[in-house]
Amino acid sequence: MLRYFYTYLLPFFIFISSIITSAADRPFDINTSSKIIAFGDVHGAYDELVSLLKETGVIDNNLNWSGGNSHLVSMGDLLDRGPRSRDVIELVMRLQAQAEKSGGAVHVLLGNHELMALTGNRDYVTQDDYMAFAGDETAKEREELRLEYLKAHEGQDDKNYNEEFDKLYPVGFTALDRAFGPEGAIGKWLLDQLLILKINDTLFVHGGIPFELMDKSLLEINTEGKKDINRYIDTVERLRKASVLPVYVGFYDRVSYLNARAKKIIDADPDIKLNSEKRPVWFDDVLELFEAQNAWFLSSDGPLWYRGTSLCNINIESFITERFLKRVKASRVVVGHTPTANGKVVERMDGLVIRLDTGMLKSYYKGQPSALIIDNGGIHIHYAGDHDIQPPVKENYSLSMKLSGMNDMELEEFLATGEVVEKKYIGTGVTRPMKVTLKKGEKSINAVFKTIDTNPFTRKDYNDSDRYLYDVAAYRLDRMLDLQMVPAAVIRKIDGKEGVLQYWVENSINERDREEKGIAFDGFCKKNEQYWMRYIFDTLIYNEDRNLTNILWTKNDFMMVFIDHTRAFRLSTNRPKQYRKAPLNVSDLLINKLNGLNKENLKHELSPYLHQWQIDAILKRRDLIIKEAKRTDTKS
Repeated sequence: MLRYFYTYLLPFFIFISSIITSAADRPFDINTSSKIIAFGDVHGAYDELVSLLKETGVIDNNLNWSGGNSHLVSMGDLLDRGPRSRDVIELVMRLQAQAEKSGGAVHVLLGNHELMALTGNRDYVTQDDYMAFAGDETAKEREELRLEYLKAHEGQDDKNYNEEFDKLYPVGFTALDRAFGPEGAIGKWLLDQLLILKINDTLFVHGGIPFELMDKSLLEINTEGKKDINRYIDTVERLRKASVLPVYVGFYDRVSYLNARAKKIIDADPDIKLNSEKRPVWFDDVLELFEAQNAWFLSSDGPLWYRGTSLCNINIESFITERFLKRVKASRVVVGHTPTANGKVVERMDGLVIRLDTGMLKSYYKGQPSALIIDNGGIHIHYAGDHDIQPPVKENYSLSMKLSGMNDMELEEFLATGEVVEKKYIGTGVTRPMKVTLKKGEKSINAVFKTIDTNPFTRKDYNDSDRYLYDVAAYRLDRMLDLQMVPAAVIRKIDGKEGVLQYWVENSINERDREEKGIAFDGFCKKNEQYWMRYIFDTLIYNEDRNLTNILWTKNDFMMVFIDHTRAFRLSTNRPKQYRKAPLNVSDLLINKLNGLNKENLKHELSPYLHQWQIDAILKRRDLIIKEAKRTDTKS
């Protein structure tokens, strides 16, 4: 038994302990009464960062730590795109060491650009960044790389590969690659930093909180993420040391390069494919590299790249965010990665999320440096050069503004009063919809006009009526809940006939056409997660007529938009048949909105379009949704 322990169990426990210790060496769950200052996405904007840190009192005029016991948090993306990435990184490295000696701390989160630097993706490295390392590059190592590159392209064509080499691999390339490597000073330092951090009740992560993180702990995220990063780096290093993967082969070309090299060997000796003993050792590392490169933590769905927390529908994303925050006992999450549109720090999901990337690199993002400060006075924002502190700006997303450049009131007014300049029937269905072009001054928009109305007379009729009024009711109810998924609609007469006029969603595609045309779903917001809102909204309005033609996706970002509700608002108090088993994932944020519906406000908004029976049915289905919903507490 003792021999078994020393042979098998002890090495296992040592291995597990080493993983946990390496992740826990740098604290990731901290309680403190000290001031917290956080900044995001510097991207080589050295001067802007220095000014910001001076103004917030964490460095002095000699660029040394003066923050005492404060906690300074870098949200990631210190480098790339800007001219002075090396200066930024070396400043933060020095401040981290100084802060520790002063009783403070500098916490550095890895962003997607740190990940790219560590894994050898140089897509956003500037000429200035390469030049910053030129003095560390020897003529010998540069010439060796040049000769290796020229040899690989020998006899291919008449291209001047000397010029090509200098263009693709500027002076300083080898030194930069070495510095960010696992044995380089910067690479080692970056690999010692965190992926996610919690200070008091505030969580910090570069990209966001994707669905896959929802039930993980902070320890799991930091250890599993580092494991995936190290797996990729270690595999590249083994292949380089085996002299089969040259330094000049870029991140996206590595697997194909190695596959081509392996194919040549197999073509020369087909027995290698069947005889593993003859196979070069590095063959196995090609598969390992492919798998490591496609690891979830390194992908666009991982927390360093994910944009859904910043950009996707708050009623969907809040379910994921709330659930994770409750699990780790936090009140909010601060993210970077996705620049805000107005250069202001933005609060969304009623304060669950704070977006801190305000585009510090002005020359590229046209934003401004900012810092989030948490102290006894609460949460406030400091903008560089501004002596007044401000609260975060509350997000005010408007579907109408996104689609038309007008707010709801402006768009409704345009639909109601715009001059009809063109009309065209767009199908032969029962509703006989017509596409209408409206004009006001120099501006014109398109809308769809429907007049279908099987006016119900008895209670039974309300369960199979088809009415244009219901399109307006769906729009009004959508806005009452702030779902922002139904285009603006008004009642209007055209050619003496009354009907609904609803904004035509330009540059969109319905789900049926997307599938038939084989168009890839290419958006930050996941299709299956957007469907959660479909199940909830269609249950609330009892819409049995949802199909692939009335689910629209905006082509630029694949955000879901709902149209065609003329057969909704039945009197049933159950779920529509197609949603009987669908998940109803409902956040506290959405629960509060649903609970805000009552007879009085529904009657005020919807009575011109719905009977009181239908309004009563909405409330009963609302109660059903709340009763059957999967909530964000970690027990469900």
